[in-house]
Parts: sequence; structure tokens; C-alpha cells
Amino acid sequence: LAIISRRVLGPEHGTTRHAEIVLDLCRKRRVGVTTHYGIKEYQALRFDDEEERLIVNGPISDPRKPDEEEIMTVAINDIILIQGSPVMCHGLRNAAHLNGKVGDTRSFDNKTGRYSLRFEDKSLKSVLVKPENLRIAFDLPDEN
Repeated sequence: LAIISRRVLGPEHGTTRHAEIVLDLCRKRRVGVTTHYGIKEYQALRFDDEEERLIVNGPISDPRKPDEEEIMTVAINDIILIQGSPVMCHGLRNAAHLNGKVGDTRSFDNKTGRYSLRFEDKSLKSVLVKPENLRIAFDLPDEN
């Protein structure tokens, strides 16, 4: 979207700037982490070897204070994905054809406890997926 907006509307247009900010946030892999002090913002770095826990750095402040940040391991169920987070479906049983498919989070449905996903493959319809069946996609294709 950022590339198309830049070409059609120009680099200074408000829509282009907004798209670039959202893309930058997605690339930084910001997540919310539930702590004893509430929800704090962290940067997701990678999954552990078993892909059961996420390694994060933070909490992130503005401006950033790296000397006050720490790297820690967090259970996947303690992670809150921000809108637009790039994710991959994992471990689905009733919709196994979606395993490995990449999309982005659109919202969180409090009633079902699931994230609404929009897939890169436009032939796939949006679905609701449990947090434990999502993995943050760390490798995104380069912009062209």
C-alpha cells in the first residue's frame, strides 16, 4: 500500500505518510506484553527453539532508553499483537489448509478471543484465529 500510495499520491501525501508509519511499525514487530504492571510495549525479536515462547526486548519508551530495556522470554498467550502485525497460521486443525499462510492482524474479537486476519492471498477469506495458532512473520519480502 505504501508503494502504491507513493506512486499515485506522492511521498508527501497524508495517506502515504500514514501507510509508511504503519509499515515501519510492522517491521519493528512491536507487541504488547502482559506484565504485573499492565500491558507494556516490547519489540519481538524471535521465537525460542521450540516456537512456544517469544523472545522480546523492552519495555520500549519514547524516546527509547536502551539501557533500561531487557531481553526476556514470554509465553505466546501473554503477547498482544498490534493491528497490522504480519503473522503466519500455525497448528490449525479445522482449517489446516491455512497453515503456513501469511496475513496480517486486523482486530481482536473479545467475544471469541481470536484475531481477525486478512491474508496476502486475496483468494482466501478473512478468518478468526486463536492467538496460539499465530506466529509473527519475521521475514517479510523487500519492497519493490
